[in-house]
Amino acid sequence: MFELSDEVIKWQLKYGRHDLPWQISRTPYTVWISEIMLQQTQVGTAADYFTRFIAAFPDVASLASASEDQVLTLWSGLGYYSRARNLLRAAQLVVGIHDGIIPSTFEALMSLPGIGRSTAGAILALAFQKKYPILDGNVKRVLARVFCVEGPANSSAANRTLWSLAEKLLPDTDVDTYTQGLMDLGATVCTRRNPTCVTCPLMQTCQARLNNLVDVYPIPSQKKIIKNKLIYMIIFVCKGRVLIIKNSGVGLWPGLWGFIDSDTVSEALLDDLSKKFALTIESVSHLESFRHRLTHIDYSVRPIKVNVSDLYVAKDRVGRKWIDIDDKNQLPISVPVRRILNSLR
Repeated sequence: MFELSDEVIKWQLKYGRHDLPWQISRTPYTVWISEIMLQQTQVGTAADYFTRFIAAFPDVASLASASEDQVLTLWSGLGYYSRARNLLRAAQLVVGIHDGIIPSTFEALMSLPGIGRSTAGAILALAFQKKYPILDGNVKRVLARVFCVEGPANSSAANRTLWSLAEKLLPDTDVDTYTQGLMDLGATVCTRRNPTCVTCPLMQTCQARLNNLVDVYPIPSQKKIIKNKLIYMIIFVCKGRVLIIKNSGVGLWPGLWGFIDSDTVSEALLDDLSKKFALTIESVSHLESFRHRLTHIDYSVRPIKVNVSDLYVAKDRVGRKWIDIDDKNQLPISVPVRRILNSLR
């Protein structure tokens, strides 16, 4: 089995990716940040966010001292915001418990928020050159095809088989190059659709290719049922300023700033809100509706613009602010909120 790792290493050195921003100065910190960003995110998107994030927080100490709003602001638009909150909590633990040094043991890494088995393995292999496997989506796909692993890719049985293979295939040396090579193969050659098998270093041993089953493996998991949901976003506007509310720690986009949202909208609801915030409504209009897809829900977003006249509203309270539209980059906001703010310009 170690011949496979040799082929991956040789391919990586010659054809793999070597110019990603987190490869320029590979440290435990940059590996950690990049691995978290790459979860559920395309490389091109993650690269831009990574560059801005590292510029703001160049090391674990600067990240640990940041506020949640600062971290979420830089994360705005990347989605899966629990990743950012876990990064902040983990950085604070690294500073508080590990003297600001990212741990180099599997157990210590696994104790940090947001770090699972594959992320811990990536940090250990890429940053510390330790012999630990990873199993991200790209690696799963490569191994599932090379060995025709049975069962849906996300099933417990398939995962046990894949983890066992990932561990057995580890080379004794050049673990970092091998690990990067597996990820690059999955990202650039052994892609989900239209893989370029003729350029793959494993084409002679890949069971899926040899048996004309590349389109079969990995066996897809059962598709999640996507729910459709209607959501109204109520935008109070006064003298060019917009009211935004900080979402609570539960529900949709927790911890981000946004508009008041509701499953329904009525004159009574707007009256109640105007009384709650001591506002006087001048006019109400409907902005252009749009759709926003999350992993499990397809939202139909219907923005309602409510013009108010009170000068009193310029005062901020805890959990709510009146901002200029151009200040939207100074706070963590979701993609739909950013889209609506852009439409108001």
